[in-house]
Amino acid sequence: MHPYSRPWCLGAFVVIFLCLPFVPAFAARWTVGVYMCADNSMNEVADLDIAEMAEVGSTAEVNVVVQVDRAARDLRPGCYRYFIRKGGVDTLADIGEVDMADPATLADFAGFLRSRYPATNYMLVLWDHGDGWYPGYGPRASAIFIDDSHAHEMGVAGGELAQAMAGVKQALGKRVRILAFDACLMGMVEVATEVLDDCDYMLASEALVPTAGLPYGKLLDRLTSDPTRAPAELLPGVCADYVEEYPGQQVALSGLDMAALARALGVMAATLRDSLDAARPVLRAVRTEVQTMPGYSFHADLIDFLELVAGIATVPEMPSMSVNALLTALHSVVIANERSPWLEKASGIAIWFPDNYLALKRLAASYLTLGFCRESGWPQFLNRYFGADDVKPDQPNITQVRSGRRGDARLWWNTCSDLAPVRYRLYEATAPGEAFNDDASSLSNWISVGWTVDSQQVLSDPAAFFSGSGPNLANSIESADPLKLPGGGLLSFHAWYKTKEDLDSDSGGISRNVCYLDWSLDRSMWHALDSLYGDNRSWHERRYVLSPAENLYLRFRYVTGSSANDPGVFVDDIKVYSFAAMRTAADDIPDTTAAVFGIPRDTAGYHYFVTATDSFGNVSMASQFCRVAAENWAEPYTRPAPFAGECELVLDFPAGENPEVLVYTLSGALVRRFPAVTTRVVAWDGCNEHGRPLADGLYLVVVRSISFRKVGKIAKVARAGGQ
Repeated sequence: MHPYSRPWCLGAFVVIFLCLPFVPAFAARWTVGVYMCADNSMNEVADLDIAEMAEVGSTAEVNVVVQVDRAARDLRPGCYRYFIRKGGVDTLADIGEVDMADPATLADFAGFLRSRYPATNYMLVLWDHGDGWYPGYGPRASAIFIDDSHAHEMGVAGGELAQAMAGVKQALGKRVRILAFDACLMGMVEVATEVLDDCDYMLASEALVPTAGLPYGKLLDRLTSDPTRAPAELLPGVCADYVEEYPGQQVALSGLDMAALARALGVMAATLRDSLDAARPVLRAVRTEVQTMPGYSFHADLIDFLELVAGIATVPEMPSMSVNALLTALHSVVIANERSPWLEKASGIAIWFPDNYLALKRLAASYLTLGFCRESGWPQFLNRYFGADDVKPDQPNITQVRSGRRGDARLWWNTCSDLAPVRYRLYEATAPGEAFNDDASSLSNWISVGWTVDSQQVLSDPAAFFSGSGPNLANSIESADPLKLPGGGLLSFHAWYKTKEDLDSDSGGISRNVCYLDWSLDRSMWHALDSLYGDNRSWHERRYVLSPAENLYLRFRYVTGSSANDPGVFVDDIKVYSFAAMRTAADDIPDTTAAVFGIPRDTAGYHYFVTATDSFGNVSMASQFCRVAAENWAEPYTRPAPFAGECELVLDFPAGENPEVLVYTLSGALVRRFPAVTTRVVAWDGCNEHGRPLADGLYLVVVRSISFRKVGKIAKVARAGGQ
């Protein structure tokens, strides 16, 4: 007997019916949710696809539900929800004007599907323009959703799509079984990695998608005719139907297994590092042979690229077995793939592979926000492939400091994103003060050739220094008076610039107009501190470490070629800080934390700042100053620590004191005495009073006078280590 053929109490039934939202008697096997963002140039296509869905419609086992947001010019503007039945549609809700590019709107649609049309499996179709992995900002269609009414785009880089799909997963209480993109160029490994945790399978095209999109009649016919079929059985037919729908056009469609992709990503970074690096000398020839997408030459087929690499016989040192292992893993990702003859080498999954360094450089900051970049090592491989890295690591920012009671401190800072491995340097400075301050309202502090005071671009009123703009320039400003920096210093200024940086079609290299930042001790020999070029059309502070110098001059020099029509360079709020003393407290730091020991007592405190340097030698801007109070006397220690033989005892004691320094065993036996010490660093041969080397172990060091006492521990080992 059917459960609902049993007798019911009519009154109870009415109460339940009135109090609960409508829920079908059974959860269907599938609910297909089509999220149609037509509030843009796709508006006129939406109803054609809805009509095609209605040719098949829903069944007892398959619900088909559409949320469509039409453009303001449509006869029915705003957003509607429809239930698609065979031969027509039923309006479920008119929800007014919504922002379809808002992740919360997509999550809300998923919650509606779960509450009104629960199912064992969900297929979610994302319908709109598409452009691959790019961020969703700017004047062109560069996103998966473009909502004209709200002037908002949902991009992939930057995490909006990942946020939206995480909301979908939460709203459904499970992963989407099949995530389908009815949008151009979304069949990329970068896109798939963003939704890796939120769906089991992904259906997408590496190439452009015709305006008519997926053949919904054929797709729903396959799904409703046998809803028990697993996606691995369903998707090959869907891909074949799609290619058949567009004879004579350059189309492709593939189905990807997300679990298999997760496994492939696990071996990709090691393969890129160990195998492809060895093949770099011949990869440029390979790159020209790779299958790319029509109109999008930077979208290369990943599997085709790796197969070409695996076939290289001229690099015997390349461990091709590793490449083949990655290929095997990627072939298991692509469970369905169909393409037209013009895309015969399109294997089902594309990757961003620019053919020049400037393209990588211009989009690197956005690209590095992708989960794929954190997992795969691909952007680092691209950087090594071009071998022309001139991008500085991000500026560090000291986020936390913790001071100890024994003259020690630990500092933490943020990870600095970069296309190459990064290591850090920690500086310590005392008594920072302003040695120079110029608000760029007058050139009175400078010797100027071609630079002017200008108000086109200004950080702080009334003006900024301007390099000039035009061809064949060699304009400069040079500090008129020398800076006095006996203890070192730091230069700070803000810059806004847009200069030529293009590929040179004649030489094949890069043509640039450059603003050089130089320093000199005598104005005769100048040394480069940095060079400014490219596109930086917002004000950013730039901070540079300056070495100790009795006299130091600065110069900004703008040089252009025979063709230059860019705005040029603006500089504002120039400051130089001088230090009483500056030293490197820690260097070549692989992590984002460092400890400093033996900080001498100084009530004025110490100021720390960090720089990052990548493997190409690019040095970041210096971080902000972080003051660390030093109110306690530091414990004595040795350099190196531990020590093996000769070393230095580093001491901290009040000025005017001449303490004695005593070295004891842990049991209290005196082994060495230094009377009336006058310096804070004492050379020691590591021997006892009788000239014999100390035995390995721990010792106590006591620094004492009539009014002062400090104790520390030191360690003697057979072989020295540490610093």
